[in-house]
Amino acid sequence: MKTKLIMKSATMFVILIFAVSISFAAAGPRKTAGDLKTIISKSVTYPEYAKENKLSGFVVLSFTVDENGKISIQELNTNSVYFQLYVEKKLSELTIENPGAYSGKTHYYRFDFELVG
Repeated sequence: MKTKLIMKSATMFVILIFAVSISFAAAGPRKTAGDLKTIISKSVTYPEYAKENKLSGFVVLSFTVDENGKISIQELNTNSVYFQLYVEKKLSELTIENPGAYSGKTHYYRFDFELVG
C-alpha cells in the first residue's frame, strides 16, 4: 500500500515537472508590432507591377539602423534589378521608431517575391 502511494506521488511529481518545463519552454520573446522584421515586412510587400507581370525574385541584404531611425544598406544580393530598386526605395522611405533598440547592430533580411498559385 505504501509502495503504491509512493509510486503515485512520484508519477504526479514527474508530471508536474514535465508540465512546468513545457510552460517555460513555450515562453519566449514575442514579436510585437514594433519588432523590426514585422515593421519591414509590412512596409515592403509584393509590388503590384510584379504581380501583374508575373515577376519573381529575391533580395538578401544586411543593414544598420542609425540613431534617427533611417536604414542604411551595407550589402545586397539579388537576382533582379527591379526588386533591388524596389526594396532600396521602400527602405529609404522607412523611419524606425525607437531606433535605439536596433542601432549599433547589423541586421539581415531576405525578401522573397514569388508567385503563389
